[in-house]
Amino acid sequence: MITIICAECGRAPFGATAQGLFRCDSCAFEISTRDLVLDPGEVWAVDSAGALGYLPAPDNA
Repeated sequence: MITIICAECGRAPFGATAQGLFRCDSCAFEISTRDLVLDPGEVWAVDSAGALGYLPAPDNA
């Protein structure tokens, strides 16, 4: 999984919240999965620590 770092501050990853959003661990900026712009074949994921990330598209080569 590739961790998604906050674009607002550029310092920290997003962590899952109880409200179903993701909050930057540094500046508290919040996003939802609707805010994610992923390439075709990529999927978002949450690791065991609650950090938001994405899985790259599988290689078809």
